[in-house]
Amino acid sequence: MTFEQFFNSEIKSRLIKFFTYNHTKFYEASDIARKLNLPSATVKSHLLKLLAEGFLKSKSSKAFSVSYKFPYLEDIKNLVLRFPPVADELLLKEISKIGQIKLFMIAGTLINEQKARADMLIVGNRVSEKKMEKFLRLIESNIGKEIRYVLLTTEEFKYRKNMFDRFILDVLEFPHRKLINKLKV
Repeated sequence: MTFEQFFNSEIKSRLIKFFTYNHTKFYEASDIARKLNLPSATVKSHLLKLLAEGFLKSKSSKAFSVSYKFPYLEDIKNLVLRFPPVADELLLKEISKIGQIKLFMIAGTLINEQKARADMLIVGNRVSEKKMEKFLRLIESNIGKEIRYVLLTTEEFKYRKNMFDRFILDVLEFPHRKLINKLKV
């Protein structure tokens, strides 16, 4: 198998990314399709190809997991982790639709840093709950993993920061990137 043969589609790439971030257990094809917001039949056919190529192992062709016997597994993991799970441009474009955002920090999974208390800290006002849910589904479907996030109003954030709230201090102290910082934190 050549490099070109292995990485030959966007769906396959998303599946590889999904299994890189979720490598510890088996997943059914329907659950993967739902998490990635992709058609079940398409996901199933790509899973079977990845199974045939040795990247995945299976329990009765219904549940799939990474095969630790795949000779290039560590190389693929390293390659996946070198790229951001979601482009900053997409995050900024979509976050601007949910409300008046004053602070938007990404951490954890979104910067390939596993030691974090949250993946996103969002501080803003007039945030639409419906648009926030849509934003989260989009991000989660891009990486295939649930996002841990904190959403606070500007008042709540300032109060908690001034009270030296341990959670807020941890989020600010752990590795992160500020994509929007109107609060000059």
